[in-house]
Amino acid sequence: MKWWWMIGGIIIVVLMEVNVRVYGGAATFGVPIGWMIMLLVLVQFRKPTSTPWAVSVGVMSIGVAILLSIPSYSLAEAEEKLSKTYNDVTYIESVPTTGGEWNPFKPRVGYRFKAGSGESILFIPDSGKTFEL
Repeated sequence: MKWWWMIGGIIIVVLMEVNVRVYGGAATFGVPIGWMIMLLVLVQFRKPTSTPWAVSVGVMSIGVAILLSIPSYSLAEAEEKLSKTYNDVTYIESVPTTGGEWNPFKPRVGYRFKAGSGESILFIPDSGKTFEL
């Protein structure tokens, strides 16, 4: 196995783990992971005369895709923002949401919290909007 496959695999696993632990599944890392796999396959079949600029453009495009895939609020930031309004806020789960438009960089998941007074709150990680359920 080539070294770039190992590095790519490690980066993919790290992105998936960060998505689950930090963003509760709200980060849309599917696009950068797909681009990374595509570039790894293309590198496998490249000509020996390939230029370094092609590799650097590929790496930069994956970096930009990762930055665009990160939602505005992580779980910790959402909990901190909600704790200013509600008492004793606890994260419960991430729930799928629906939207009017399709955007591969916009999260389709909301954070569901429970307040100390028994209210259930949905927090949209991209916009910071909250809804009481």
